[in-house]
Amino acid sequence: MDASFIKSLQDRAEKTHARIGIGIWNADRELMASLHSAERFAELLVVGNVDESCPYEHICTDEPWRELVGLLANGVIDGAVRGNLPAGRTMRALAEEFRLPVRRLALIELSGWAFLLGPVGIDEGETVQDRLDLLLGGSKLLQNMGVLPRAAVLSGGRREDRGRCERVDRSLLEGDQIAARALKAGIDAEHKGILIENCRGDDIVIAPDGISGNLIFRTLMLLCGAQSYGAPAMMEKIFIDSSRARSGFDGPVMLAGAMAGMRKEEGK
Repeated sequence: MDASFIKSLQDRAEKTHARIGIGIWNADRELMASLHSAERFAELLVVGNVDESCPYEHICTDEPWRELVGLLANGVIDGAVRGNLPAGRTMRALAEEFRLPVRRLALIELSGWAFLLGPVGIDEGETVQDRLDLLLGGSKLLQNMGVLPRAAVLSGGRREDRGRCERVDRSLLEGDQIAARALKAGIDAEHKGILIENCRGDDIVIAPDGISGNLIFRTLMLLCGAQSYGAPAMMEKIFIDSSRARSGFDGPVMLAGAMAGMRKEEGK
């Protein structure tokens, strides 16, 4: 995917202007001010430990992670963005409310190349099935957006590195298994070993585990100047995770709004 894909999402979000809840926790004045530009993409409902001087429609609560997830479950909002809420508490609340494991793929743009990366949670992607589910879920998401996805599966070495150590052998075997099962499911997938440089142009990149995925994400974001638009959870409701290592939430709000627009077009 290229930059035109991101532009199409922005246009859809602006057109729909969905009602999106965003979690805010102990925010400073600068962060609150940054929400103003996100109003371009959605009608915002701030959920957090804010006071009555908050310039946006808001709900003040000491447990915003539970309140935000409850609003989403009850259909009060079209989608939710984690904002800067604590990740652990918010993901637990989401998993408990919807009774499913939380799986996320981050939407990233780097020099005109847009792709989904996962797993990005440090406790995610532990098994072959976990990573396969991410790949299949991301493929379905992109197909609903009009993209015929191509996926890359990463592992801990080159193919010729088999036999160097048990950990590398296991990682290579798992990469083979994920790619083969994705192909069997009708997805264009390739196991590319450790050669992440060969993934440019792919639409989905699956890391060997959540820790390496998080390191890739942070390297791209914080050292390489990539843009993150948040990480949609692979679930029916629209929930966009967002890194606390950011100064604003335009991207995640935009993505939530665009996905809400697609759901409305589908009549869901």
